[in-house]
Amino acid sequence: MRPKKIEEGDWVLVYDISLDNQHKAMQKFARRWFGPYTVTSANDDTYHLTELEGTRLAIPMAGKQIKAFKRRFKGEPEPTSETDDDDRFGPGEESESDE
Repeated sequence: MRPKKIEEGDWVLVYDISLDNQHKAMQKFARRWFGPYTVTSANDDTYHLTELEGTRLAIPMAGKQIKAFKRRFKGEPEPTSETDDDDRFGPGEESESDE
């Protein structure tokens, strides 16, 4: 029951289903959603995923284990391994640590 179908190229989060049957107190605060991942192929209710840097996950995920990931800023470029964090300052601008 999704308002929009998940397609190739979409970003998704993956639910850790192994925590559903554990009732330890520490599991109450465990992370249940991991990602984001990119959908590389979608068949019926099975999705093949890759991490954002391109590493493919070995096991396909069931549709009930994933949900769409909504980015906060759609205008920003997608992260790549070539992106350098120091380029966030424009030309002629320096960070406080560079002074």
